[in-house]
Amino acid sequence: MKILTRYILKEHIGPFFFAILVIMLIFLLNILFRVLGRMLSRGIHIVTILELLSLNLAWILALAVPMAVLVSTLIAFGKFSAENEVTAIKASGISFFQILMPVVVASAFLAVGLIVYNNTILPEFNHRARLLNEDIYRKKPTIKMEPNVVFTDIPNYNIITKEIIELGDSSRMEAVIIDDLTYDDKRRTILAQRGSLKFDKYADRLFFDLYNGEIHEIENDEFSKYQKLKFDRYRINVDFPGLSLKRSESGYRGDREKSVEMMEEDIRELRKSMSERKEKIASIIQNQLVQAFDENLLEKSTSSKAGNESAGTKDDHQYRAQLGIVKKKLANFRSQIEMEKRLIKSYSRNINSLKVEIHKKYSIPVACIIFVFVGAPLGTLTRKGNLGVAGGISGLFYMIYWVSLIGGEMLADRQMLSPVLAMWGANIVVGAFGLYLMLITVKEYRPSWKGFGQKAKGTGKGR
Repeated sequence: MKILTRYILKEHIGPFFFAILVIMLIFLLNILFRVLGRMLSRGIHIVTILELLSLNLAWILALAVPMAVLVSTLIAFGKFSAENEVTAIKASGISFFQILMPVVVASAFLAVGLIVYNNTILPEFNHRARLLNEDIYRKKPTIKMEPNVVFTDIPNYNIITKEIIELGDSSRMEAVIIDDLTYDDKRRTILAQRGSLKFDKYADRLFFDLYNGEIHEIENDEFSKYQKLKFDRYRINVDFPGLSLKRSESGYRGDREKSVEMMEEDIRELRKSMSERKEKIASIIQNQLVQAFDENLLEKSTSSKAGNESAGTKDDHQYRAQLGIVKKKLANFRSQIEMEKRLIKSYSRNINSLKVEIHKKYSIPVACIIFVFVGAPLGTLTRKGNLGVAGGISGLFYMIYWVSLIGGEMLADRQMLSPVLAMWGANIVVGAFGLYLMLITVKEYRPSWKGFGQKAKGTGKGR
C-alpha cells in the first residue's frame, strides 16, 4: 500500500507544479500588459518593475494552488483510467476511496499550509504591493523632449531645441530657446548655442546649464523698457517634485492587508462603535420624550389658551412662533436619528466586508480538498490524461467557482447575503457535484437524462 501511495502522489507532483507555473505566468503577463506602458512612461527602473511583479506573486499563488490541484488530479486520474490502472487496482481488492485517500490527505496538508500563508505572508505582501503601486502612480512621467517640438511639461518654462542627445540621467541640447514665464511683470526669452539638462533625484530639482547665449527681457506694461544680456554660462534651477520615485510608509491597511487577528479586532471595535451609536439614539429619544412630556406643559398650554382668548391676535403670533420652534426641534431630532442610523449601517457594512475576507482566507484553501473530489472522478470518467483536456475542464470549473465567489462577495458587501454563505456557497455547490461524481465513479453509474443514473453496459446487471 505504501508503494501505491507513493506512486499516486508521484504522478501528481509534476502536473501540480507545472500547472502552478503556467497559471502564475498567465496572471503575471496580464498584470504586465496592463501596467507596463504606464511604468515605462514614468521612467520606472526595471528592478522596481520586477519588485512589483514579485509582490503580486503572493496573491497569484494563493489563487493558483487550488486550480493546480484540480489540474494535477484530472491529469493523474485520467492517466490511471486511460491505462486501466484504476481497474487493475480495484481488481486487487483496493477500493476507489483507498486510491483517493493519499491525494485527499496531501490536499488537506496543502490547505492547512495555504491557510497559514493567507494569514501571515499574503497580507504583508499585499500591503507592500499597494504602497509601491501608489508610489508609482504619484510619480510624474519622465521628461521626454523631442527636437523642434515645444516642450511645456516643466512649470513656467517653454523649451524648444534643434537637437537633443540623451546621456543617461542628463540630456545635451543644441540651439536652445527658452520662454521664461516665472515673472508676472516681464517677459524673458533665453537663447543659447548649447545646453545641458540634469535632474537631481534626491532634491527633486532640474538644472539647466546654458552656454554662449543671450537673455532678452521686456516689461509687460512698458515695451520701451527692453534689456539684452549676454552670458558665457547661465544656470536655471527648477523644483520638480514627483519626478523621482519616493518610497512611502503607511500604517493604514486595507481588508486584504490584514491577518485574521487584525480583522477580528476591527470587528470588535466596530461593534463597540455600533453599541455606542445605539445608546446615543436611545439618549436622543429619551431627551425628546422628556421635553415633550414636561410636567409644566399642561399648565403652559392652559395659560396660553386662556391668554389667547383674552389677548387675541398678539398671542396668536406667539403661538405660531412656538409652533415653528417645535417643528425645528422635530426636524433636528429626525436628522440626528437618521445620521446615527447611517453610521450604524456603515459599521455593519464594514463588519460584513471584514467577515467576508476572514472566511475567504479559509474557503479558498479548503477548495484544494473539494477539487480533489471533483478532479478524481472526472479524470476517471473522461479517461484522458493530457494537459489540454485537464486544462479545459479545470478552467471551466474554476471560472464557475470564481464567479460564484466574486458574486457572493458583492452580495455580502451589500448585506444581501451572509458572509458565511457568500464565501462557502461555491465550495458547497462544487463539493456536492463532486460527491455526485464520486457516486457515479464508485458505483460505476453513468449519468442519464431519464433519471439519476443507470448501470453502464457490461458493468453489472441491468434493470
